[in-house]
Amino acid sequence: MPHRELGNRAIVIGSGFAGLLAGRVLSDYFKQVTIIERDTEPKEPKPRKGVPQGHHIHVLLKAGEQVLTDLFPGITGELLREGATNAVLGKDVRWHLAGNWLPPFEGGITTFFQSRPMLEHVLRSHVSRIENIDIKYGWRGVRYGLSPNGERVESLALRDIETGEESEQKADLILDASGAGTDLLKQLSAFNFPTPRESIVEPDFAYSSGFFEMPVNWQEKWKSILIYPKAPEGTRGGAFVPVEEKKLMVTAAGYCGDYPPTDIEGFLAFLKSLPEPDVFDAVSQANLIGDLHSFKFKKAVRRHFEELRLFPKGLLVMGDAVCRANPFFGQGIAAAALEAQALQRLLQEEVSDGRSDLENLAGRFFKEIAKILDVSWGMAVGEDFKYPGTKGERPGNFAITRWFKDKIMSANDPDVANQFYRVMHFVDKPTKLATPKILYRAFIKR
Repeated sequence: MPHRELGNRAIVIGSGFAGLLAGRVLSDYFKQVTIIERDTEPKEPKPRKGVPQGHHIHVLLKAGEQVLTDLFPGITGELLREGATNAVLGKDVRWHLAGNWLPPFEGGITTFFQSRPMLEHVLRSHVSRIENIDIKYGWRGVRYGLSPNGERVESLALRDIETGEESEQKADLILDASGAGTDLLKQLSAFNFPTPRESIVEPDFAYSSGFFEMPVNWQEKWKSILIYPKAPEGTRGGAFVPVEEKKLMVTAAGYCGDYPPTDIEGFLAFLKSLPEPDVFDAVSQANLIGDLHSFKFKKAVRRHFEELRLFPKGLLVMGDAVCRANPFFGQGIAAAALEAQALQRLLQEEVSDGRSDLENLAGRFFKEIAKILDVSWGMAVGEDFKYPGTKGERPGNFAITRWFKDKIMSANDPDVANQFYRVMHFVDKPTKLATPKILYRAFIKR
């Protein structure tokens, strides 16, 4: 869809999901979009150095899928052709949560399972085909350049990682999607701009994952099984999902230093120790392909850019550079997609209103994505804080929200389970769990 251009050039730092989605959105409003990526160009769907959790399970939540479909029509069909599996929640997916199995139900939403590298590969191929997008691999942004009055970021110094060569690139808008390791805060301080307040939660969590050959004559009733620990007494969880090439991706996870091993015997023993045998039973007769990989998640960080009264014009931030919650809950891709959607909506307002100056875009954008993060961050850290050893400032309403969520998760009612899935997939707002019908089924009808 053609749009009136808001500027000559936009630069995006990082080509993960947030960066690729941002590049796609900006391509409708700028003559040229340049995406800067430190890694070399991936030629096939393999984990990248810049994505340490790329070896582990990633899910495409429904809200994220809807955004991808809007930005890239036909992409879900391509995912299926590349080997993704679609599954109906409540029918094909079994979830053990809060000490109970969520009950099966009909009419659930459909989700997709595939490896993160494959999903990113398909997305990257779409973005690479957009004529006014250029992806520069093997470069990193090292320094912003300010306008003479010090109010606007108007350039970015790039460095070739291999040769050390530097070049200064002018831009009307620069968007930092470089991830949790961004150096933005250091640069803001150097320019005497305030830095955002940070919410930090330290759950001491880790998981190990690997690919397994799908067992011969695989006829499991459930395409995917997830077993989450019942906090705080339970610390162990596990899951498997079907991915491309007729493989199962299997993950074992542990809280409070109860880390799953990376040798196959210890890994299977860990899965066997879960409160339900289903994950172990499904993979115990399958062969491991390659190695098991571990990932330790020590710290969740949310940076509250929405609170800043002063921020450089011409600069935006999104993705893990703003908020990185515990990846065990699979919200990162969907959150990035919803942030990209918010950016698209604001840019279209700029065009529709005839402003085209981008002067107040950052403040409005940060307030919009804060609404998204209030939900995703709240759900993730609410689970982390069930463990007394988790460090960080617990929300004032933690006790009541924990009690409410536990009642919802243990209701053993199909309608409640369906609504819970819809909220977890960001299709519905959390307030949908407090309708009279759901409250009656969760708290009264037994």
